[in-house]
Amino acid sequence: MALRKLNCAPGLTRRTAGLRLVLALAMLAALAACAERPGQGMLRPVAATGVGIPTDILVATTRDRSSSDPYGYTDGRARTLNYEQYTISIPPDHVSGQIEWPDQPPGDPARNMVVTQAHPLDRTDFDRLLAKRGTGEVLVFVHGYNTNYQEAVYRVAQLAHDGGFPGTVVAFAWPSRGTLTGYVADRESTTYSRDYLEQFLDDLAARPGVKHINLVAHSMGNWLAVETLRQARMRTHSAFLPKLGEVFLMSPDIDVDVFRTQLDVIGKLNQPMTVLVSTDDRALAASQKLAGDVPRVGNVDVDNPIAQAAIKKYDLRVIDLSKVESDDRLRHSKFLSVLPKLRDMERQDEAARRGNPISRTGLFVVDTAGNILQSPLRLGEAVLGQ
Repeated sequence: MALRKLNCAPGLTRRTAGLRLVLALAMLAALAACAERPGQGMLRPVAATGVGIPTDILVATTRDRSSSDPYGYTDGRARTLNYEQYTISIPPDHVSGQIEWPDQPPGDPARNMVVTQAHPLDRTDFDRLLAKRGTGEVLVFVHGYNTNYQEAVYRVAQLAHDGGFPGTVVAFAWPSRGTLTGYVADRESTTYSRDYLEQFLDDLAARPGVKHINLVAHSMGNWLAVETLRQARMRTHSAFLPKLGEVFLMSPDIDVDVFRTQLDVIGKLNQPMTVLVSTDDRALAASQKLAGDVPRVGNVDVDNPIAQAAIKKYDLRVIDLSKVESDDRLRHSKFLSVLPKLRDMERQDEAARRGNPISRTGLFVVDTAGNILQSPLRLGEAVLGQ
């Protein structure tokens, strides 16, 4: 009986809790796109034809290398970080926010995103490439739940191209199962990867040419990113925090109460933390059901008034995407439409930014036309507490 009490919420039988899990996963499955997932063949290089736009990215991953495919990675957890370098060709008619997958690999560079170069790296090779490309700015992207390795690689290349980030872009790929039923296993794999991500960020900071490390995470990847920030703050010697630049948390799959306790430890960062939320995020609605109906940070209702002192305490910049339309049936990737606009704002010089409200903390709403407007200061009590 003690085991039952530990595993089930009060008032629920084990059968009821199991039904909740099944219903939540069924909801995700019903909403998920029916297109076939890209296989490992998408990582095999094809001949460059000169028709596409080459985009270079680096990868650091806690995934195991495949023993049968020299270009592949499994969902196994590696005991050490593995590194890769990719050049991915973006087709001339690329649509911002989209990945032009081929019907089958290897794809046509004139119409599809394709890998044209792929090289496994050791740590020395990785550092050499980092120094060669160095502008002083590094962006590290942490993907979310139900993402296979090739999806993570291509998504980061798409973001690097569309966002026009003036620096080195690195994907931190943790070992997601890449399946709807792998939610719990994925959560454990993000936790497994915390120390590796922190060490990786510290190693980046140790490179003399690196001036700023910008951290961007999506969905469950936010748990990994925020937990890493929390444990780094608890260490008095964490090397990357002084070089930490922007932190973007997009559709965070984090319990709102847990997030508050994490922020209490993290405190104020060098730049305000940016959090993108949307009340109609269906993936997070399913995650909320799995978590006993505790709201997630990424789908919190921002219409509840709260004291201005609370948002100042956590130094947050919250952007509400609830009014934004999305082709994503799960409405879990709305950030793709707003990131270029945010990057444009970040490119402005300091004089211009002083007159730009997004340079401050507070609550902002993206309207149906894609304009980012400052809203009266109000953020859900579930996120910030009293």
